[in-house]
Amino acid sequence: MAGSNTHSVFVSTACLLGVEPITSRISLYRSYGLNAIELGAGVSVDEDGLSQIAGMECEFLVHSYFPPPSTPFVLNLASGDVSICQRSLDFVLEALALTARLSAPFYSVHAGFITDPTSFGTTSFVFPIPATLDEARSAMNRFTTSLKISLDWAERLGVGLLVENNVCSHALRGKLLLQTAEEFLALFDVMRSPHLGILLDTGHLNVTAHTLGFDRMTFVDQTTAYVRAIHIHDNDGTADTHQPVQPGSWVLGVLRRPEFAGLPIVVEAKFDSVIELRRHVHWLWEQLGRQ
Repeated sequence: MAGSNTHSVFVSTACLLGVEPITSRISLYRSYGLNAIELGAGVSVDEDGLSQIAGMECEFLVHSYFPPPSTPFVLNLASGDVSICQRSLDFVLEALALTARLSAPFYSVHAGFITDPTSFGTTSFVFPIPATLDEARSAMNRFTTSLKISLDWAERLGVGLLVENNVCSHALRGKLLLQTAEEFLALFDVMRSPHLGILLDTGHLNVTAHTLGFDRMTFVDQTTAYVRAIHIHDNDGTADTHQPVQPGSWVLGVLRRPEFAGLPIVVEAKFDSVIELRRHVHWLWEQLGRQ
């Protein structure tokens, strides 16, 4: 996989409330010295905006549903709907090309869903219950097929492709792929490439571990070899509320693991102002000895 940043703490465009043009949010971040930025939610984007940010002196990462399309849809590489699955694949291939264009080291995508969502609830999508247990196996086969095509393109472009662990609340049990270490290990047993890795989302992991009853750190232990970047935020284990990491949080123990010392860290928590976001980043630098 292409080289990754070993010092910066990245901030997601989704860290602030509301939606604004991509150039406005990046300019705001830069005015506060936040120049390592993950391009994700919270922004509107057009081709002119993409051209402008390509010339900015920033370090970029590209995440999942970016740039948001003019006609919204739910990105799902495991969709049983042929048109949605193909549209999702086309989106990912274009996002990988943008990743290379921005000289970013990797593109990260959400793991697939067994069924396509019907709406959005308080903190997550609302999914119909799979009709049979076999649907999970079929969905994983579709996801793997889409991922193989995406990975081939990533390798040709010289960038990485990371899969983010899903967040499983009690309402989402039996509806998602790639929630446990065993599922990821099975995926990497089938797909072996230095360009493929995991985007470890600590908020997602906390909720899923509480829901499914496994130990968070055991998950980390078992997947360490494949983790290439970390999304950091926290919650009480019941819902994905994107709270900032606090002193004494279990997340700091993950970040301080020697194996993760050189990985990009992305703040994906929510803040009321860019001043609070910058303060949090500086605190993380102090905690982790980064620059």
